[in-house]
Amino acid sequence: MFSMFARPKPCRIMTVLRDSETPWHLSKLAKSSDITYVYVTKLVSRLQKGGFVTIEPKGKKRIVKLTEKGMKVAKAIEELKNSLEG
Repeated sequence: MFSMFARPKPCRIMTVLRDSETPWHLSKLAKSSDITYVYVTKLVSRLQKGGFVTIEPKGKKRIVKLTEKGMKVAKAIEELKNSLEG
């Protein structure tokens, strides 16, 4: 039911990123959300342009974190998902 109202892959990435304790680099994010690396890279770039995430270089890896705006959206996605499936 949730996929009827929201695109599953972007929503999955946003909900995975809610775990702010984990340093989410792009490949780990792709693996954890079961989405291809290429898709994650393109989506994270779009999310950054929209102000939903920040990308911090750390050595060879780039760490992705939700911004305040992104955290609000991720919380709303989680609430929508819970209300539709619960």
